[in-house]
Amino acid sequence: MGHQYSVVFEHEPDPLDLAFLEERLAEAAVSAAGVGDEQEFAVIVRDGGRIVAGASGAMWGGGCQLHVVWVDQTMRHEGLGRDLMAEVERQAKDRGCRLVMGLTYDVLTGDYYERLGYRTVGLIENYPAGTTTRWYCKDL
Repeated sequence: MGHQYSVVFEHEPDPLDLAFLEERLAEAAVSAAGVGDEQEFAVIVRDGGRIVAGASGAMWGGGCQLHVVWVDQTMRHEGLGRDLMAEVERQAKDRGCRLVMGLTYDVLTGDYYERLGYRTVGLIENYPAGTTTRWYCKDL
């Protein structure tokens, strides 16, 4: 007898459901690659208790995958982003990672990653409309 299931598109998914899916994918990737467990991380910059910048991601399989890199608009162009990325790279290297990689949109970052020594390893032009999606990587 077949399984009874339904396929439902959810406009406002439960954050716990999203976390569940991300955890299952991470487990499957770690298992398939035959490498150690994924280690999530965050580097947070606070000014008087208020978060003004941060980065988060995961380290596994000899690499550091960035999920989020953000600097408050009022704190940009002061070197904070450079310092934030330097800490991510230092922590990744200390934990045995050989590279840092991630995805971004040119409309948000311009040549920020190139100035930090990252190279483009893939792109989709005109997505989202009017900009480019870029995958970048830096060997440590």
